[in-house]
Amino acid sequence: MSFRNILLIRMPQVLTNLQKRYHHFNTLANQPHNLTFTVVKRFAHKTLKCWQCGIERKNIGELFCEQCSYIQTPPDKDNYFKVFELDEHFDIDQKQLTRKYRQMQSQLHPDKFTNKSEKEKDISEEFSSLVNKAYNTLQMPLKRAIHLLHVKGETIEEGQRIDDPEFLMGIMELNEEVENADTDEKLKNLKHKNDNELLKIAKEIKTCFDENQITKAKETIIKMKYYNSVSLHINNLMREKGIVE
Repeated sequence: MSFRNILLIRMPQVLTNLQKRYHHFNTLANQPHNLTFTVVKRFAHKTLKCWQCGIERKNIGELFCEQCSYIQTPPDKDNYFKVFELDEHFDIDQKQLTRKYRQMQSQLHPDKFTNKSEKEKDISEEFSSLVNKAYNTLQMPLKRAIHLLHVKGETIEEGQRIDDPEFLMGIMELNEEVENADTDEKLKNLKHKNDNELLKIAKEIKTCFDENQITKAKETIIKMKYYNSVSLHINNLMREKGIVE
């Protein structure tokens, strides 16, 4: 009996296990996004004023008021791209992101607010927490894609799956290969294979967003979730076996 026929016989059981893993990762991936996304261009035409001196803020991206130097509240908590003054694109400059993150966190360090008012301390803590969440989201391709989808007004429902038997069969076969990998080298090769698939899908997601094909982007992101689930499984196995790349 061929390997594919064996898979077809075992398909219900394998699909159940696969969906459990997918559901687990889906929950983890969506945790940072328990936000209410309303109007994408929320602050495009809104005047913001300093809470302390009342002056109209010319550059809402600045952490401190240009007149009184008091720390300002985040202008947009729901759009992580705006937190770092980045364009809303899937493909971002990671070095620029890290540089901006470090710059902002150095300005928001608690030591700089030791002698400040309680309100300033509260704002700095809130802002620092937001910067951390935004950075942790944008530096990861899948989380960044999900967040950008939110910014575009779309969401992926919990448990939402791909209606593509051929794709699901490919994922099943990959999972079977991972489970049956009996040497370190086989597991490393499977990791390399899966990582290449993730890179390929990331390029497809970039194209979808660049061409404003949001529905297609959503479908491709769901596919990325499946491969991410496989990636987590491989990484866990390698860690348990003490395999170093």
